[in-house]
Amino acid sequence: MKKRYLILILLLLPIALFAQNTPAEDLPLPVLKKQLAEAKTDTAKLCLQIGLGRAMLQQPNTTQKTIDSAIVIAAQAEKQSRKLAYPEGLINALLLAALSQNRQGAADAGLKMAQQALAYAQKMNNPIGIADAYTIIGQHYPITDPDGLHKRIAYYNKATAIFRKAGNLYRLENALQGEAELLLLDRQQTNAIKLLLESLNINKAIGNKSVQGVYWLIGRTLNEIGDLPGALKYNLLAIKAATDAKDTTLTFCSINYSTAATFVSMKDFKGALPYVTKALQVAKRYNDMSYVNTTCFMAAYVYARTNKITEAAALLEEMKKYAVDDHNRLMVMSSFLDSYVYGKQFTKAAFYAQEVKKLLAKIPEDSYNNAMTAYNFLTSYYVETGQIKEAYFYADKYAKIVYAIKYPIGIRSIENYYYRLDSLRGDFKSALGHYLASRRIRDSIDNVAKAYQVSMLQIENETDQKNTDIQALKEQSVNKDNQLKRNRLIQKATIGGIVLLLVITALIYSRYRLKMRSNALLMKQKAEIDQQNVDLQKLVRDKVQLIDDKDGLLYEKDLLLREVNHRVKNNLQIVMSLLESQSGYTQNETAQEAILESQNRVQSIALIHNQLYNNDKVAEIELLPYITELVDSLDNSLNKHAADIAIRCRVEDILLDVSQAIPLGIILNEAVTNALKYAFPNHGSGQILVSVTRSGDNIDMQISDNGIGLPAGFSPVNSNSLGLTLIKGLTAQLKGTFAMEGENGVTIAISFKIEHSALTGKTAESVAEAELA
Repeated sequence: MKKRYLILILLLLPIALFAQNTPAEDLPLPVLKKQLAEAKTDTAKLCLQIGLGRAMLQQPNTTQKTIDSAIVIAAQAEKQSRKLAYPEGLINALLLAALSQNRQGAADAGLKMAQQALAYAQKMNNPIGIADAYTIIGQHYPITDPDGLHKRIAYYNKATAIFRKAGNLYRLENALQGEAELLLLDRQQTNAIKLLLESLNINKAIGNKSVQGVYWLIGRTLNEIGDLPGALKYNLLAIKAATDAKDTTLTFCSINYSTAATFVSMKDFKGALPYVTKALQVAKRYNDMSYVNTTCFMAAYVYARTNKITEAAALLEEMKKYAVDDHNRLMVMSSFLDSYVYGKQFTKAAFYAQEVKKLLAKIPEDSYNNAMTAYNFLTSYYVETGQIKEAYFYADKYAKIVYAIKYPIGIRSIENYYYRLDSLRGDFKSALGHYLASRRIRDSIDNVAKAYQVSMLQIENETDQKNTDIQALKEQSVNKDNQLKRNRLIQKATIGGIVLLLVITALIYSRYRLKMRSNALLMKQKAEIDQQNVDLQKLVRDKVQLIDDKDGLLYEKDLLLREVNHRVKNNLQIVMSLLESQSGYTQNETAQEAILESQNRVQSIALIHNQLYNNDKVAEIELLPYITELVDSLDNSLNKHAADIAIRCRVEDILLDVSQAIPLGIILNEAVTNALKYAFPNHGSGQILVSVTRSGDNIDMQISDNGIGLPAGFSPVNSNSLGLTLIKGLTAQLKGTFAMEGENGVTIAISFKIEHSALTGKTAESVAEAELA
């Protein structure tokens, strides 16, 4: 009997995994997680968190990691519920903890949690929590023991009554299924079907189309009581519902298995083949060995009855690998024996008959289910091979079990065996008695099936009548609600119309007052604007006059600056003329050179004023034309006898304030003069390069030659020459840096920052190169 209960539990497992479901738990995990992330209130988050924990436990092939996560969620939910003083959350958190402990195998801890939840729910007068706790507590009573099964049924019955009274259809639907499953185990098929049909109607009422589990339970029950057409009807409805719901779980495996079993009971083995094949595919996909074993034995049985002995043997050979104990090995060997006997391959069957007998000696005597199957197949083998003595021996053992458990189909089968054996032995009187007994049992089974069919029709009619009554009450309730809604709507519309009229009147008066105030305010603002316009026009006239005066003053300023620059240039020309006259009266060559150098220095300043006078800009110098003209002047003045000395200029187009341009020009004058005088003795040939570049706000100037370089031991720092002193002093005035190198000629490098006040903002720069011979 224990084995029989285990098979029933296996087939019920996909439906009876948990006592209750909530709408949250029925949602897919990704949807639940998304809603949890978007939840606004603490209580909403808490409810979704608990729903997520239950949904995780309901997943197929739940791992230890998933169970641990559910335990953590339950602990967090309990802590948060106590913090928020949220009784419903605390009850559900304790129930989730109980379910998690049950799944982990800690039944005592789960029972303690469920009892704690029940006590708190009773204290808070929370009926749903009480009913939930009843179902979980009921799960701790074993269904393999009749007393335990009856206690579990009692707890489920209490929960169902509470859910029905509370009108909680979601919980009621699941509770009805749970109680119906227990009633099926207790052989109360009629009561179970009533509950299942009620569950089916509730599912339709709440719009739940995933009713394949309910259809399957009804079909399996009808198959057990012999109503094969009804069983086939509901099994096929279960397959359609599962297909529509895209259910590919182990529930789908169980549905296909039951459908195949119904076809087998109808002796339609070809009809059973596609369903048992589908069931086996699903079982293998989930790698659930309990399901694989059960469906494999059914598949082998169907293969043999469709004359596919080779396929049956191949399947059973595969099952040998997974037969881990004597019970499983006995089932495999018994299936081999049955397949070869049905295929009339008695030589192969003889081997497996011996294997079955060896294994029968190893299993306990109370393993009725496996032993009954083995005795049945051994009896069939010995009957088919004419071994009457052995056939009687195993037929008696088979008869002892089927009569003990009152198994009608088995009793009919053993009576048929005795009928055949007595006929073979020639005891026709005894054979006739067994034949008549077989017919009586068959008729009894048929009568029971017909009685259940009639009962089923009555139950369905009662259910339809209840549905009609419920629909009528629902329509009546809807009509009353609609009438109340219409009355409330008319009442609200009347009150709303009066209020709206008052509001409109108030608004009209308010708008009138507002318009009057606005008109007065607008008149005042208009007068102010008119006065402001008069004042503004006067300001505009004054501004225009000031701009005209400013333009005149700026024009006069430019003229004055031009005149100043012109006079300064003329005065510098006079100074240069005086120096030149002085040079003519002086015979001393050193004095003449000093006078010439002074002339060049004055010339560098005069060129700046000349450029200022000739350009529109009165305070800025363009370096390119200025340096080109200055170098050209020095070349003409000092390079008369050294035509082979080339002076090259590489100057970017830069605007520079006159305050920086004058010291720059004097520095350039001194550097080029020194190069022309000392770099190329004896009128040798060479090259002088003048480079002026700009990098950001810095100007870098280099004057280099390829002459003889600096004298040995010469130090620019300690030199007291006038030219070098001027260069260093003017560099300091520019706040720049000075460097002088004497390798491969002489290079003087000056770097300074452009004063921001002098920065013109010119961005386009060009590089010009001029060669002076």
